[in-house]
Order: sequence, then C-alpha cells, then structure tokens
Amino acid sequence: MVEQKKDLVNFIETNKMPLTGFTLIEGFPDLGLAGTIGTRYIVEKLNFEQIGFINSRLLLPILRISNGVPMHPVRIYANKKLKVVIVMAEQIIPNQVAHVFTESLVNWIKKKGIKRVIATSGIRVPNGKGVYAFASDEKSKKVITKNKIELIQNGVSSGITALLMLALKDNKMEAFCLLGNAKNNADYEAAAEIVKAFCKLTNICIDVKPLLKEAKKIEGAITAHLKTMQDKKTLQPSTTQSSGPTPMYA
Repeated sequence: MVEQKKDLVNFIETNKMPLTGFTLIEGFPDLGLAGTIGTRYIVEKLNFEQIGFINSRLLLPILRISNGVPMHPVRIYANKKLKVVIVMAEQIIPNQVAHVFTESLVNWIKKKGIKRVIATSGIRVPNGKGVYAFASDEKSKKVITKNKIELIQNGVSSGITALLMLALKDNKMEAFCLLGNAKNNADYEAAAEIVKAFCKLTNICIDVKPLLKEAKKIEGAITAHLKTMQDKKTLQPSTTQSSGPTPMYA
C-alpha cells in the first residue's frame, strides 16, 4: 500500500497502476447527484477495478455501507484497457476546504501523468437541453462543439468542480465539465445524459437504458408522493416520530 503524504489529503493507492495518458473522470456530488450516479454507473457497467481511495481529515464522518461493509467516501477506480480512471465521492466536499482538496487532486493528476479530465456536475435549465458543457481552454471547446454537446457561453459555476476546472485551466490541461440538466434530487435521467456525453468524448459505448428505466421509476414515485401530499393537504398537521431510518444515497 503506497501513501502520498499531504498535510490534510492522502491518496492511498492499493494498486499502484501506471496512469500515464489516462482520462480521469471526476464524479463528486452536486445538483441532482447526476455526476455521482453517472460515474458509479460507468464503474459498474465497464467493470472498473478499485485501485485506491482518498483519506482526509477534511471529510465528514459519513460513509456508505455496501454488502455489509463500509466503503471509503472518496474512491479511485481504473480500467487499464480503456485507460480511464475515475475519482468519485458520495459526500459533498465542504466549500471551506474545497481549495485544499482541489489542489491535492490536481497535484496527484499531474504526478500520475493523466492526459485529460472530464468533470461532472449538475445544472437546472427548465425546458433546456439534457446536458451542457464548458471547457478549460479553446482547444477543449472545439472538442465539445465537434461532438455536438451544448456549450455554455456565459454562466456561473461553483463548488469543487468549478475550482477543479479553473486549476486545470491554469495548468494548461485538456478538460471538460459535463453538466446534466437535473430536475430531481437524485436525477437518473440527467446522469444518463452525462454518460452519453462521456461516450461521445471517449468513443466508449455504454447502454444507458437501465439508467433511463430507473429515471421513470423515480419520476413515478415523485408523482405518487405529490398526489399523496395533495390528498392530505386539508388534514391537520401532526408531529410523529419517524418509523424508520433516514434513507442514505446508495
């Protein structure tokens, strides 16, 4: 096990795989969880191998349990054949420490010789396109327009993904940010749009039908919930104790 020492952020590589020339995909939680859902879907569908994780005192003491065991909140996966590495998280990086986290991530990207970065995020544009993008430089912009992905001309971005894109620009690295147009808190349709855009940029084919099927299920559940709330709107409010555990994104 190899550890890259940092003051606050440590990259633990359980499999020290060479990543020179790889494409890195960043999937941190944001609006609609589109990036997190999309990157995890890529990991599962293309049989990525976990090669490490990020350990940091900056992270909140929250983790996901899978198949009865805890998982690190920020994990690193790779597919050697496809030359793609994914860094994904299942908790929001607090804004007050985002600069430190971003600097450490960019330093690791440079050290590993990674060629380009595809960041992911969410956006909300009523009646808009399914996915939008912006780039780190003019060269990267041409790749977006060539693949017919809607380019954001003017706007505002925030959070760790925004800091990452700015740092990659300053380091003159090829980078794209894909933003799924999210309607829900866990928007599988927006995630599917991000996966489709990823396929365009990398020429890697992934079937998104299962994600779209999940989107329909989520939409149906929301519709049913809204109908229930509408039916109960005339009832007097009451205070009750929760009958079960708070759901966790999993």
